[in-house]
Amino acid sequence: MICERCKKDIVKSVTCNYCNRKIGYECLKSQKKVSTTERTYICKDCWSSTKKRGRYKSYIIFKNRTAS
Repeated sequence: MICERCKKDIVKSVTCNYCNRKIGYECLKSQKKVSTTERTYICKDCWSSTKKRGRYKSYIIFKNRTAS
């Protein structure tokens, strides 16, 4: 697998909840448990955006929810 932010080879990836890129743990800035079964992740690029960081700190998660 390849990190979509730094283009390095990675073993395990997570998806940033704010830009929807698959990133490795080197490019991950922060993560937190929102509920007992759900985590939210933010990458270093999204952390530098004050709007996205504010959403992360106030527990608002933006996901692509499609109607089934």
